[in-house]
Amino acid sequence: MTRTYRPAVLAALSALLLILPLAGLSGCAVVSAPKPVAQERSLSDEARLNYDFLVYQDQLQRLQRHAAEGERSPLTEQEISEISARAEAALDRLLAVSPTPQLYLEKAGLTWNDPAGAAKSREALKTGLKAFPDNQLLTIYLANSYVMDNRVDAAIGVMDDYLAKQPEDYQARERLGQMLMDAGRDAQALDALKKIPADQRSPDALYAMGRAQGNLGMRKAAIATLKKAVAMDETFTEAMVELAYQYELSKDLVAAEKTYARIMDQGDQFPEARLRVINLNLKLNNPGRALDVALNGPQSKSFVLDAVLMFINDGFYAQGSTVLDMLTSDGEVPAEYFFYKAVIANEGENDPKKALTFLDKVNEDDRLYPHALRFKAQLYNALGKGDEALAITRKGKELFPDATTFYILESALLRDKDDKAGAERALREGLARLKDDPELAYELAMLYEASDRRAEGLALMENVLRTHPDHSNGLNYVGYTLAEEDRELDRALVLVQKASLLDPENGYILDSVAWVHYKLKDYPQAWENIGYAVGIVDSDPTIWEHYGDIAKAMGKKSEARKGYRNSLKFKTAHPETIRKKLQEL
Repeated sequence: MTRTYRPAVLAALSALLLILPLAGLSGCAVVSAPKPVAQERSLSDEARLNYDFLVYQDQLQRLQRHAAEGERSPLTEQEISEISARAEAALDRLLAVSPTPQLYLEKAGLTWNDPAGAAKSREALKTGLKAFPDNQLLTIYLANSYVMDNRVDAAIGVMDDYLAKQPEDYQARERLGQMLMDAGRDAQALDALKKIPADQRSPDALYAMGRAQGNLGMRKAAIATLKKAVAMDETFTEAMVELAYQYELSKDLVAAEKTYARIMDQGDQFPEARLRVINLNLKLNNPGRALDVALNGPQSKSFVLDAVLMFINDGFYAQGSTVLDMLTSDGEVPAEYFFYKAVIANEGENDPKKALTFLDKVNEDDRLYPHALRFKAQLYNALGKGDEALAITRKGKELFPDATTFYILESALLRDKDDKAGAERALREGLARLKDDPELAYELAMLYEASDRRAEGLALMENVLRTHPDHSNGLNYVGYTLAEEDRELDRALVLVQKASLLDPENGYILDSVAWVHYKLKDYPQAWENIGYAVGIVDSDPTIWEHYGDIAKAMGKKSEARKGYRNSLKFKTAHPETIRKKLQEL
């Protein structure tokens, strides 16, 4: 459980209340600051403290009310600025007469979320630390102020200096560990947290240690540590979530499912837990348990659709259909119901005609209508009705001229008709309307590649990367093309690796990473990545051919045969070349 340390601006000033005699004021539930009068000059010191405290509280309440009302607040920016200034001035007068660490925290809190950064808060905290050296809260908040400004090293320096003088302040050491972990310095975080004696480690400290160990790939240690945290606090949801996640990464799906189920039984603190229980039971081939969990879940559209997608993705269409029926429980049938019934009819029942009847029930004014049109066009094309598919696609293009999907779909349908000129024209029409759209440009580059116009495609995608440097398909296209041409291989590797970071579960990109490593003769890395690629995309003939080539380079003849045979099995475009490779083994 990550604790958020920030000044308690809205808390009562308990330390101040102990020193201020407020007798005679107790009958007021909410006291507004009195207006200044001439007699104010004769106020006693104690009365002045009372007065300034009330001014501060009144202005603070007004700021609270403004924050709660949000856009409904009638206050102008000028009024807010004046209220803040009055609150700060009153607080300064209190600090001048009777300073406390809490008051310095309150002053820092007034500007904690200042758009200009935490500099003003930091000034108040530093002043407070001069008056109260080595105060723990002032130190922690000062470190946090540096974190807010992304000055992590400064924050760590503040904590290190404090801990050098207060080595047994384990709460502060715990906070240092959290700062290091949040900064991505997991090894340093773990070292800092290990300095807390085992019998002094709180559930929070154990949770932070477990996360750091997990981030460092120390799965067994992470699980053991997180189990200790949960044993100390059975309601520690965040620790249980992390524990379940580590079980998943360790492939212990049974333990992960039990842990998520335990979280789910505690209530709705972590709504994702129920979905994880459904997903894991499907992975464990226990659709009955998954169905029970889904049917006993919330009736919200978002939950039902998330659950339905899980059943569909794992091939449990009948159960997904049953869960989908939850959307009709209140008598109203949303468009999502018809859309996903169409998906189930097509993919689960292999009945595209039935799917079309469901799609016909999605109204034109519904947000899903363009998706329904695209799906209908694809179904008509699958039924061999290419002209009807094109007509629907062009209707979609007219109704939604800024939707890239219809230009791309029209191009694909025309390619199916062997009309490459028409396919190119459709994409260029889209690009004329949607300047520099990376998806349209990528599809056009792929069309050029298929038309033996690689140079044009490469130039197009190089231009895309200049305007969209994080476009994963563009990075992959350029990197793979350079590898195919055996040039700029170092750059090619940088491009495909960046693409893989942006889209780590894309098997085609992993294949490109493997292929560039192969071209660089880094065969172990090539072999590792091609293994990942075929684990995700197991029916692509080119990827299997690459698998065979890399296995051959590694001296793995049986694996090379497997790769080449699968390439033939999945209908490679050049079978004679693959057969020759098999004969040469």
